Amino acid sequence: MKIGLVGATYEQRSLPFDAQRSINLYPVFDKQGKEVSAMYSTAGLQYFTSGGSGEVRGAFVAGNGRAFFVIGSELFEVDSVGVLTSRGTLLQSIGNISIAENGLEIAVCDGVNVYTMLYSDNTFARVLDADLPTSGTITFLDGYFVVNEVNSGKFYISALYDGQSWSALDFATAESSPDDLVRPFSAIGQLWLFGKNTLEIWSNTRNSSFPFQRISGAQISTGILAPHTATEHNGSMLWVGRDLKGSGIVYRTSGLSPQRISTDAIEKMIQSATDKENMIGYVYQQEGHDFYVITGGGLKTSLVYDMSTNLWHEKAFLNDAGEFEQHLGSCCIYAFDKHIVGDRRNNKLYIMSLDYNDDAGSPLVRERIYTNISDEDQRIRYNSLVIGVETGVGEQTGSTNPQISLQLSKDGARTWSNWYTVNIGKAGQFQTKVTFRRLGIAEIMTFKIRITDNVKVALTGSYLL
Repeated sequence: MKIGLVGATYEQRSLPFDAQRSINLYPVFDKQGKEVSAMYSTAGLQYFTSGGSGEVRGAFVAGNGRAFFVIGSELFEVDSVGVLTSRGTLLQSIGNISIAENGLEIAVCDGVNVYTMLYSDNTFARVLDADLPTSGTITFLDGYFVVNEVNSGKFYISALYDGQSWSALDFATAESSPDDLVRPFSAIGQLWLFGKNTLEIWSNTRNSSFPFQRISGAQISTGILAPHTATEHNGSMLWVGRDLKGSGIVYRTSGLSPQRISTDAIEKMIQSATDKENMIGYVYQQEGHDFYVITGGGLKTSLVYDMSTNLWHEKAFLNDAGEFEQHLGSCCIYAFDKHIVGDRRNNKLYIMSLDYNDDAGSPLVRERIYTNISDEDQRIRYNSLVIGVETGVGEQTGSTNPQISLQLSKDGARTWSNWYTVNIGKAGQFQTKVTFRRLGIAEIMTFKIRITDNVKVALTGSYLL
């Protein structure tokens, strides 16, 4: 009998109802394959470079191909071979940052101040114009940098193509609701003004007195919970929302209309975060899958939405205490034909690739908790569990004899057995059978499998015999 190996993270409030988790594994589908679905390992990490001191707070790749990271209080430029060059120092050394460019210069906002760096000569300077308010975040649209004034509904625009020049008269207010404006964001040719509980969309009307005006009817009663989760991908906006009724739903727009893409289980995980307003979001693409990652903010693990399958999984790092925590990556850019991520804990940068099967020397632990199995509360004997695994993937050195481990739960995933382990094949042992036997009798049975070895992982099905 085939059972449900492949699936998303969907851990409900009641574990006997549904305890599914997919950690460092994501579902793929192929109607032409031997199986119509499988679980693949998420990408691993390889050390690239490091510099400065403090954690990696954000990243940006410019239209001219130059790549930047903020590490601690410094703005660094990184080249294709990992050489870091300091371009300037910020006053704030912790906290989320936002970055934008106007084609001539890059602008960085640290939640208080704005800094610019000219591409032509790398001149870096804090904006000292007295007309620039205390700024929460920054974006760019149609020649203007745009910032929101902290603790107000106002946004200000810079002079055309000049991030150092601001006027006290060049501001407007998102007025459809009295909530504070917390994130202006340029997307799909419009200016999206995210408040705490509402959203307005403005366009550039080229008016000589003030260029931006609210689009008639583009007032949405959904705001943003975490300002740095806002991101654009292929003509859609994604963010973690909040409104007057509650918070924690993840939205993706269809046209100008937000559509819920999170599940009850994902929203439960977001609600359990200890610092929800400081979550961040970013998008990356690998082998045709577009992934929206939500991390930071005290989440237990990083939550990932696969836009090609509309399913969620988790990315996580297994710490020394044996507990899963957030993925190491705090941000990700695609530059020099590489996905480069920054470490949320320190000053290291990594290359992220499906060709790597560990996290820069630490195990990349892949874990899947199946759907609970029951048959109208009848006691069932479980003789053998066969797992479809790509076998014979052992290495010539290192993980020469990789294994898969199994735990059982007979009380709805609330307690677990010891680990049972079988081999998945040394290099070239492609005929290896992965079978666990004599699993016992239970009214409800839940399986948890885990692979920690530094090898390729593909799971293609599970059967009870």
